[in-house]
Amino acid sequence: MHRVLLLLMLLPLATACQSTQASPRDLDWRHMVGSNADEIWVTQVLFYRQGKLVDASRNGASSRVDIKSLREKDYRWLITAGRRDIHPAPDRVEVEWVSAHDKKRYRISLTLPAELENMIVQRYRVKVGKEWRDERRDNIGLGMATGGYVEAFLRDPRVTPDILLARGIAKEVTDDPFDQRFPLSSQYKNAWAEFDAKYSNVYKQYPVPSGMAWAPIMDAYRAAQPKTDTNPVN
Repeated sequence: MHRVLLLLMLLPLATACQSTQASPRDLDWRHMVGSNADEIWVTQVLFYRQGKLVDASRNGASSRVDIKSLREKDYRWLITAGRRDIHPAPDRVEVEWVSAHDKKRYRISLTLPAELENMIVQRYRVKVGKEWRDERRDNIGLGMATGGYVEAFLRDPRVTPDILLARGIAKEVTDDPFDQRFPLSSQYKNAWAEFDAKYSNVYKQYPVPSGMAWAPIMDAYRAAQPKTDTNPVN
């Protein structure tokens, strides 16, 4: 009888624990944006969880283009602008940006892995300098390249390699009311003129890939990253 009563008393607690585990947790994570061979203006980043907005930002300009990198075909993502906050792990991200190379506004929605929360909270024992630390991949990188190519990947400079979360080809935005009143060529007139003066001839000499041609290139860069995620911390 005492055993039955004990089980009945523990049942609500077990149910509550299951409910807590099933609900999304608030996590400390960041996102950053950038490119690999373009100058971009990120006008909107929206993260969603189960249809609800959990984070939003307007990250502004980011550039990953110079004569040396184009000549040497050094196409690594350089992600810089971004923000950190505490939110549930997202299951979808929408990105909108303007490409100086393509002279277009792009927009895309990417579905993120269902297990992203577990991927963010997972810690690894890695050596930083002379000491060992518990680190985790808590940075969602968003890389945007020519031809509308986009990757979302999970990263940390001390826990490598990066993990690809999603990729796709964004569509050109042609129905934006503001753009219809004020074409992109007028909105970015001075910036594009400066960009073209610096790089138009360089792009002709060292043309860059476009669209899904970027996929195997970026996969190769990830595969070449040192592997430090060998000691997961339970």
